[in-house]
Amino acid sequence: MRDRTLQVLNWILSRIVPVTEREPLLGDLTEEYELRASEGSPSTARQWYLRQVCASVASLLWIRLTSIAWISTTAVALLAYIAVGVVELIVNEVTSSVSANAAYNPLGMLITFPMVVLIVYFAARLRRNAGLVLATLMLVSVTAMTLWGAESVPLWYRIAYFFAGPSATLVGSVLRRFRPTGEAR
Repeated sequence: MRDRTLQVLNWILSRIVPVTEREPLLGDLTEEYELRASEGSPSTARQWYLRQVCASVASLLWIRLTSIAWISTTAVALLAYIAVGVVELIVNEVTSSVSANAAYNPLGMLITFPMVVLIVYFAARLRRNAGLVLATLMLVSVTAMTLWGAESVPLWYRIAYFFAGPSATLVGSVLRRFRPTGEAR
């Protein structure tokens, strides 16, 4: 197989396929290519080879990316962060109908806390360290909003947010360890 196109395709596959499966996969593809090229035309065999590589690249990349633990943990934490944001928006809407100053209402924080615990519980069940990543995200975002936010926020509210969000994530992470009776670990 001296064709430059095939060399490039083999190089791409060799970067994506796990080392343990690389040689058998490339060997099978090359063998099938040579069989097709000898029975038909090399250009038809090359097109077949290209289709095989294109059909495999997406799934191979997905397998490769999901095998990297920190990416999936960060993804779960980001989804949990978005879920927390949605819960806060809903709680602010509900409490705004109850109180005139809903933006800094302690009731909203009291309602949000157990919801964050629940979200983190499920996130930590999916990925063990998702709660820790989420706590870090919360601390960074609260710090950024405190330092660079133009809005005038009461001091008690800023201090409460520094502790409420990260502590809710830690509680949710700890609860992950407790499983209902009869459930296997």
